[in-house]
Amino acid sequence: MIGFRVDANERIATGHLMRCLAIASACRSIGQECVFFLAEEKETDRLRQWQFPYRIMDTRWDAMEQELPVLKEYLRQEQVDYLVVDSYQVTAEYLRQLNQCIPVLYIDDMAYERYAVDAVLHYGMCDDKQEYLKKYQHTDTQVLAGIEYTPLREEFQGVSQSEETGQKVILITTGGTDPYNITGGILQKCLCNGLFQEYTFDVIVGSMNQYVETLRQIEQEYAQIRLYQNVTHMSDYMRRAMMAVSAGGTTLLELCACGTPTVCFSFADNQQEGTRSMQQRRVMRYAGDARTDDVVSVIVEELETWIQNPGDREKYGTRMRQLVDGMGAKRIAEFLRNEEQNGDR
Repeated sequence: MIGFRVDANERIATGHLMRCLAIASACRSIGQECVFFLAEEKETDRLRQWQFPYRIMDTRWDAMEQELPVLKEYLRQEQVDYLVVDSYQVTAEYLRQLNQCIPVLYIDDMAYERYAVDAVLHYGMCDDKQEYLKKYQHTDTQVLAGIEYTPLREEFQGVSQSEETGQKVILITTGGTDPYNITGGILQKCLCNGLFQEYTFDVIVGSMNQYVETLRQIEQEYAQIRLYQNVTHMSDYMRRAMMAVSAGGTTLLELCACGTPTVCFSFADNQQEGTRSMQQRRVMRYAGDARTDDVVSVIVEELETWIQNPGDREKYGTRMRQLVDGMGAKRIAEFLRNEEQNGDR
């Protein structure tokens, strides 16, 4: 049995839960059972939709050391053999104590320190891959590092967009939240710009977007706007779009797998490195950080440039497809299966 310790709420991006679901789905496809452990009853509709069992611990998501006795008892009851932990709220001591009773794979985005766990996963653009590998030299911790371990859902495996769809669609997605209402700003700026008159805007609204009613009002006023919530097959929307706008996170790598030219931006510390790296590698255009920059103006300018220069837009799409093959979740699942079969703790 593979366990997943993850949360999603108003403060924690749903991307954490989604990538765990991607790994769990890949595990299930090779015969492994999975169960999820959450601090509170939030975002559990997704788990039910994916038909994964879950347990609510009724603990504090932001004080994880306090949950250890509760979590350990759940792990014993569910007979979990290996645990995947995905949270920025963990401490080194939390992981050390947990790993003493069960092998742990920690999804380590920030790479702040070295953790005493069975394995760590550090994916994404991974410009610091070699430095990260050095961190765990002379330890027993196994390291899964590099973009090849990006845990994308099955719908992104082997997906490619060899040529543009021809549809004049611009996709806008910011993940579960949009604290600075970047979506609304983009729509207002584009709708009064003649260059975008022939374009349709597919807007994916996250479950915790506080501006959803405002966006619904805009949708009612303009036939160009199509608002979607609770999307179950995101790759369909990505593939049919000529261009996309997205906040940082795993979504950027999903867009790469689909080859959809993208303007990205950040609004949180953990998004900055990945979004900037996308621009440095000329894979995407980066509009800045919404907390300090006028990203709306930059995003619209970049979209205008790509409308006027389709050749440049297509080059970005090609580089994106070359970067991500979408098989990362399968690689992680194979690792977990081997560890579970070979483990003797």
